[in-house]
Parts: sequence; structure tokens; C-alpha cells
Amino acid sequence: MAKLNIKELPKLFQDFDFLLITDKEGYIQYYKTVNSLGARIVENPIGMHILNLHQHLDMDTSTVMRALTNNEVIINEKQHLNIFKERTVTVLVTTLPLIYNNEIIGAIEIDRYFDKDFMGLDKDSIENNMIKNHLFFTIDDIIENSPKMKRVKKQILKVAQTNSPVMIYGETGTGKELVAKAIHNHSFRKSSPFLVQNCSTIPSTLGESILFGTTKGSFTGSQNKVGIFDIADGGTLVLDELNSMDINLQSKLLRVTENNCFRRVGGENLINVDVRLISTLNEEPEYLMESNRIRKDLFYRLGVVLIHIPPLRERKEDIPPLIDFFINEYNLKMNKNIVGVSKEVLDLFMNYNWPGNVREIKHIIESAFNFIEGDVIEVKDLPNHILKSNVNDKNIIDIKESDEFDLSEVMKKSEIKYINLALESSNTLKDAAKLLKISRQSLKYKMESYGIEINQK
Repeated sequence: MAKLNIKELPKLFQDFDFLLITDKEGYIQYYKTVNSLGARIVENPIGMHILNLHQHLDMDTSTVMRALTNNEVIINEKQHLNIFKERTVTVLVTTLPLIYNNEIIGAIEIDRYFDKDFMGLDKDSIENNMIKNHLFFTIDDIIENSPKMKRVKKQILKVAQTNSPVMIYGETGTGKELVAKAIHNHSFRKSSPFLVQNCSTIPSTLGESILFGTTKGSFTGSQNKVGIFDIADGGTLVLDELNSMDINLQSKLLRVTENNCFRRVGGENLINVDVRLISTLNEEPEYLMESNRIRKDLFYRLGVVLIHIPPLRERKEDIPPLIDFFINEYNLKMNKNIVGVSKEVLDLFMNYNWPGNVREIKHIIESAFNFIEGDVIEVKDLPNHILKSNVNDKNIIDIKESDEFDLSEVMKKSEIKYINLALESSNTLKDAAKLLKISRQSLKYKMESYGIEINQK
């Protein structure tokens, strides 16, 4: 366990970029940042559990949970915090357990940037760096060259000016959450909280308390806790993969969307909220309603505005600019100078089906960066699954171009085969025609067409 020099405390509390205080269970009770970058990165996390804020950490790797569980003092520990979604920031973390009457009542965490991009920068420099690194996501950060995605960007700008619920649907990896973020950042709510809740991670038994919070004494061990609607008040709440939410919980969600108010679990008072709801679906809404995975009444309430994100295979014009974008991104992250992809790789990418969509192309570029030896991504640098898919596609093309898949040629060979069999099994043309269930005249015509000679009359 690290030892704390009391003389260090004044410096720690004056020299920080983020500061937060949690209760004894790890729920954030206080949060402060010294610059507006932090406010945009973590938009009002009060009431969130520390492991929900940093979802890549666990009980053993979170300094807060270690301080609470082990009464551990952590001084200037280097840690990677993935609070930017698309960007991991390195910080020096100091975490102290808060003790009262010999009991741990909470923890305080003080973070200072260790990331070279942010260390020692003043507020204006941080703001400029933030924009350069795409931390404040807008439609300008949506990479497109196709008419379909240009239409989506126009839709984003229009719906951002309203307060109507938005439902975004499309396959996994198409960028639905980024579209939701762009809508928020172009709206009048852009300075207010933006909260994303993955509905597939909500346990059915805890769903109501996660959404609406709890009151002390409502069930054994319950405390006064805020829900995600409280946290998102005034801003935007994204219900990611809404179709994975328990159908019974959907009915309780419906009441909030209709009345803009709710009661905490065990509470009596109505709480009014002003939250814009954006939901995402990874399948067609009509199919989800038919299969009873989303309530029809909830769909009609939340699907006031529908935005469809087409899969990458339907907008292949976007592949070249996406390649360039991700190459530039990983050049910065991995300190390399890759200039592009070979013609063979580009041809392969343009013919590939992209089941994982934009997320897959990003990961394939990242994978190639780990193996590349030159300054151009070659076929040998790509992962095996895309190479195998390309081989299969070539085999299909070869088969289709062969005579075996020429329908007229197949029918001709089949007719010749069965006419000869019928003739060998019959004494006369009439019998052969009867066996083939065609007229004698049709049989003679086909024999002449195919050059089949026989002495039978």
C-alpha cells in the first residue's frame, strides 16, 4: 500500500484535471473538471457507478473500487481511461478512501492528464485539440461519399432542430450511436448531458431501478439512488438496442415517454424530466414488432422520426474515404506513416460484403497496422477471414462463368441424356415419346435439333 505524505495534499487538490467523490458503494456524488473538455467528455456523471463510467475497468483495476474494498491509498498511478469512446486517455490517478468513525464512507479520485496531447495545455489549447481529435462529434465527422449517407446527414440536421423522439435502425457496426451523438451536438441540448444506455446490459430484475432510481427502504439494502432519466435531465438519452429491453420494462418506459414524469422505485412523488429520447435498433422495426420484441405502442411513441443507416455493402462509394480516414487515425495512434492500400486490397474491399460494416473496416485497418512492413497495406497484411471470403467469392464467379451454370447448356445436356435413355428402353419412337410424356412430333424435332440418329420409325 502506498504511503501518503500529508505535504502532498495541497498540491494534489490544486493540480488536477478531474476530481470525483463516490459513496461507499462506488456511486459518484461529486464531479469537477477544470476545463470544458472534461465537461463534454463526461457529461454529468453524478449518480453513475464508477464501473459504469469506466466500463473497461473492474473491481481489481478500478482505483476507486480498490480504495473502497481494501482501504488502499493509490498515489499517482498511471491508468488508461476509456471515457472518450473512440479515444483512450492516459492519466495519473490518486485515489484516497474517505473514512469517518473508522468506517469507509466513500473515496475521492484526483486525475491529472499524462497523455502527451493534453499535458500542460491551457483551456483554449485543449478546446482546439479536442476539435482536432474529433472529440466533439458532428455530421462533419461522418465519412461519406454516397447519396444514401448524404441523405442521412441532411436528416440529422433537420431533426436536430426539433424535440421529437428519434429511432435509428441499421445493422451492427453502421454507426447508429455516432448519428445519435451528431443529432445531440447539433441541437439546443448540446451543452447538456448526453447519456447512452445499452439496453442489452439491463438485468430484468434491476431495469426499473436503473431507469428511474430507488428510494431508501423500498427493498432490502436499497438507498436513495438516481436513475438514468435523472442523469439525462435537460439533455439526450440514447436507448441503445432497445429491442433487447425486457418487454415488461418497455411498458414502464412507455409511461415516461407519454407523461415526461416518473416515480422512483418505492417512491411516492412524481419527478418531472425534460429528456429527448433517441433509440437504436439493430433489426427492421416491422420485424421486431411482429416477433414481439418491441411493443407496438412503444414503437409508435419513440419512432416518430425514423432514420435508417444503410449497410456498407449498399454504399460502397464510402469505402475509399473510410479507408483513408482510418489510415490517418491509426497513423496518429501508432506513430506510423502508412500512405494507403494496394490496388489488390482496394479491389478486395470493394467486392467484400462487410457483414460488420464500418466497425469491421476499422478493425481490419487496425489489424493490418500491426503486421505491415512497408508504407502500403498489402493483401498479406489482412486478417485471414477476409482473404477466405475473397477466395469463396472468386470460386462462385468461376462457377457462374462455366458451362455448368449455363442454364440452356444444362437443359440441352439433360434432354439429350434422357432422350437417349428413353430410346434405349423403347421399341418405337411412339413408346419413347410416351415414356418422356411428350408427343412423337416433339421427340422427332428434338432428335433432329440435337443430331440424335436412330433407325426406329
